Amino acid sequence: MKITQQGKAFFVGNTPFAKQPMDVKERIAMKKQLYQKEAMHIVSSAHKAEKKIDRSIEERQEHVQNLQAENDEAHGLLQDLRQRMRDAKEAYNVEDDSQEQKDLELLQKQYDIEKHGTMQLLTPEEQERLENMGELTEYQKLSMELYKQADHWKTKIAKNQEDMALEGRSIRSVKVDRLRSHAIIDAEKAKEEILAAAAKEAAGMLIDDAKDQIDEKAEEIQDAANDRKEEEEEEEARIEAAKEDRTREEALTESIREKIDDLTEQVLDSDETVQNMDDEIKKLMMEEKLLAEDLKGLTMDVAL
Repeated sequence: MKITQQGKAFFVGNTPFAKQPMDVKERIAMKKQLYQKEAMHIVSSAHKAEKKIDRSIEERQEHVQNLQAENDEAHGLLQDLRQRMRDAKEAYNVEDDSQEQKDLELLQKQYDIEKHGTMQLLTPEEQERLENMGELTEYQKLSMELYKQADHWKTKIAKNQEDMALEGRSIRSVKVDRLRSHAIIDAEKAKEEILAAAAKEAAGMLIDDAKDQIDEKAEEIQDAANDRKEEEEEEEARIEAAKEDRTREEALTESIREKIDDLTEQVLDSDETVQNMDDEIKKLMMEEKLLAEDLKGLTMDVAL
């Protein structure tokens, strides 16, 4: 690998800068870190989803509280308007069974039909009375104005109640879905399974590493045994060669002794042949390459 920096070239190979292979502990640590990261991602995602659901529920509950607060205020205003209508009736001395009051109630019915489209319809007699009623009295004008304001708040209260009921159903649905999903429990279970798998893989890596070390050690032992066997075979060969050399030496020695015996007999027959015997012995020494010291003893024996 060649790294160039500011015009200088550095070669990174089997140098202290080269990336060394990781040992089994480092590989296990790296694997464990990856598994833990995956497990924490699952749990974190589940918690984020749960928090999002919690926020949604809180927002809906807060909306319900706001709607309820509006309704409480609207109820107060509505009660005040109704009281003002009773006060107006009393101030204008209008009786319940009076034509003025009956006409007011007919005007209120017409307003409800036109405003809210109720199923209640005007009868022909009521329609005829509205057409021939003439100008409204001051009491009827004031009461109708208060009635319209009260209707606004009644409509507001009804709408808020519908929204609160809808929010309540949504909250219950979310809570039921949460109970059914077991998101956090499932995430924790998945995390435990991932960590268990990590531990199992780490154990497998340790076992594999131990097996590799055992195999390497066994190979070293086998190589050493093979070396010893070769050495023993070489030693046996050297011993066998030494034996063969000794055998040859013994045979040579025996041959020399036989020749010396023959020469000795000749010496006994004639002293003049001693010198010839010495020459013969020296010739034998040269031919057989024996040590002078070994043959010197033999010569001395013969001379004696």
